Amino acid sequence: MGGARAGQQGVNNHRERTARNVGKIWDSSLTGAKPGDYGRNNSEAAGFDAVRSQDSTSGSYFRRPQSSILGVVMRKALLGLSLCSIILLGISLARCGGTNTVTVGNPLPVSAMVPVSLTVGDDPPTGVAVIRFQVQITNATLQPTDTTQAPVSMLVGPMNVELLHLQTETAPLGDINVPAGSYSSLTASFANPQMTIFNNTNQTLTLGTQSCAANQFCVFNPPLNQSSATVRAPTAPFPVTLSANSPLGFEMHFDVNASVQGDLTISPKITLKQVVPATATTPIGQFHIVGRVTSVISPSFIIQVGFGGLTAPVTTNSSTQYNFPTCATDNFSCLVDGQVVEVGVNLIPGGTLTAVTVRLLEQQNLPSLQGVIVHVNAAQNQFDMVLMDLQETFASVNPGLLITVQTNSSMPFSVDSDGVTVPAGLTFTNSASLVAGQTVEIHPLATPFVAPGPTALPLINVSTDSVTLESSQVAGIVGTVNPSGTPPSFTLLSLSPVLAHSSISLIDVDVLTGTVFVDVTGLGGVKAGDKVFVGGLLFNTTGAPTLVAERVRDN
Repeated sequence: MGGARAGQQGVNNHRERTARNVGKIWDSSLTGAKPGDYGRNNSEAAGFDAVRSQDSTSGSYFRRPQSSILGVVMRKALLGLSLCSIILLGISLARCGGTNTVTVGNPLPVSAMVPVSLTVGDDPPTGVAVIRFQVQITNATLQPTDTTQAPVSMLVGPMNVELLHLQTETAPLGDINVPAGSYSSLTASFANPQMTIFNNTNQTLTLGTQSCAANQFCVFNPPLNQSSATVRAPTAPFPVTLSANSPLGFEMHFDVNASVQGDLTISPKITLKQVVPATATTPIGQFHIVGRVTSVISPSFIIQVGFGGLTAPVTTNSSTQYNFPTCATDNFSCLVDGQVVEVGVNLIPGGTLTAVTVRLLEQQNLPSLQGVIVHVNAAQNQFDMVLMDLQETFASVNPGLLITVQTNSSMPFSVDSDGVTVPAGLTFTNSASLVAGQTVEIHPLATPFVAPGPTALPLINVSTDSVTLESSQVAGIVGTVNPSGTPPSFTLLSLSPVLAHSSISLIDVDVLTGTVFVDVTGLGGVKAGDKVFVGGLLFNTTGAPTLVAERVRDN
């Protein structure tokens, strides 16, 4: 695949210094963005008003779920919501009961409550390339079939959601109790959309008083044509009857492609999928949380989730596996307040989070930046990336902006394989390994340098001492399928304009034994002409880049 592959690289999984921000749902900058146009040499600081907790370094992210139940699945692509009784919605992982219990009329006994989950996802739009799309979910309500009953709110508060990393996975958003009964619709409300786009239309795009020239990366705050979207009976899955003590999940899909209009305004379009776990004790979802440990009391610990400072309790047991390379015991005793960890958890009906794996990512409050590469200048050891996440407060540096990153020839390049066996010959060793479309994480050596650009808009530059390859999200049309190859594979065509701008017209996709297929029955169900979304590690190989598929989702 992808032409000749020189020498096999030992994949470096040792990640202690910087926390991976992949799969972030709760974003730090949602309101007050100033739309602007910026290209590689014309950056726009966008004037985002950061919405953070006092401890702005405590980024919290739900990421890379391991199964598709409840739409909480692997790495970056669908946004998940889950509830403890009737719908699990949001990044806030509150337990069922307590202050999160919703009652209609007289309080209902626990036996009359139903565990339910909700997840959300997106499609990349056509026309312009949307690289980052962020929106606030202000509410989500479930309407009883009996219209005399009040709608049931499923959010404990507004949720800031970045959707473009959720093309092949989902992640949880909340946890709440909902009464048993019949329901006829779900309404989700939205506010404050922001998007970073690449204009490949060969003409200037205009949104109100803002404009985006051809071949430029631009940040917009597009207006909402309507603030809510509803799925109602007879549209599936409604009507839905929720039975007591019978867990249920909903996966909400936010269709970016249909929601972004030709004038760049937003008309939210959603669909809903019902997911039923096998038993009342079967995990409703499996996913990852990345955040900072705030308390450790055996056998549990608390992880700080989100820039809003919310926390989630996580329980461990004798089956929990640990990865703390510098801790000799490599067990629960290695957990210390202030560490940034990635936790693979099972969400059990009733709201309990049980840790399957706990991995150390960062010892102290060291900064990390994560972004999607959009341009590479290997000769100068530089690349440009659209910033997706950061775990530090830097003035005028906000998600969605374009940043030029300076590497050096002696610094380490590593691969965050997350347990994936990378095929022989795929390497990530220096700046020549970089290619547009890769998601990477860097450790900045100093505060990014922000200077006025040619149009009085700032240019942002930063030097790094490490680059780590993370899982990328790629959408395309299936070209050829080779099920008998070693490994089996298929090709992706009709790629994002960002890739086309870097002369990438085809990507080879390697399918491994552990590749997860969603809404399609294995590689045998993948046909030429299908539109698919693939999440995995993207390598710069001769002839065409190679994507090692962790997850494949049919459109």
